[in-house]
Amino acid sequence: MRKFSVCAVVLVISACSSPSTVAPVSVPLQYKMQAKPGEFPVVDACAAIGDVRVTDARSDKTIGKRYLENKSAESAAVTTTSDVAGWVQGGAEDALRRAGASLGKSGAPTLRFTVDQINTTENVLHRSGYEGRVVMTAELTKGGTSCWKDRLDGFAENYGYAGSIENYQETLNHALDRAMIRMMNSSEFKRAACSCGG
Repeated sequence: MRKFSVCAVVLVISACSSPSTVAPVSVPLQYKMQAKPGEFPVVDACAAIGDVRVTDARSDKTIGKRYLENKSAESAAVTTTSDVAGWVQGGAEDALRRAGASLGKSGAPTLRFTVDQINTTENVLHRSGYEGRVVMTAELTKGGTSCWKDRLDGFAENYGYAGSIENYQETLNHALDRAMIRMMNSSEFKRAACSCGG
């Protein structure tokens, strides 16, 4: 009986012990709305976007790092082989539709996004804390004329199993949602989406 108890204690300690290293992880970007539907503002019925175009301007193509709690020197890169511009475009178009904007309308302005930063951190202990940030420049243009321009910043947090692809995706998707919500809450954007080039 005593022998069993010692074994049980060893098993419990092993199961609860913290990892001693972290490995690199590659995250496939797949957009799925994470914000609540009610968080998306409604734009005026006149709001129209002819096309959404995205440029990935990041010089550093990594999207973050994983590190052991209290040992930030012990870190590993987080990367993606996905089309970042395509991921942002999918999220942007979904958000615009939810807000009630007309997409693909002939003669409407082009909405251009420049991705300046995608950054995640995963703080690894028994479970992991995740943070994600998406920073972009957005601009409405028509016929070479800029009608509106702003810098968007979306941030999100998450918690769960270490190295979880799902947790990374949820965190980054939520950060993208929040960047889009910030844009569509802008009265200047709403006005420009109705009047750009008109």
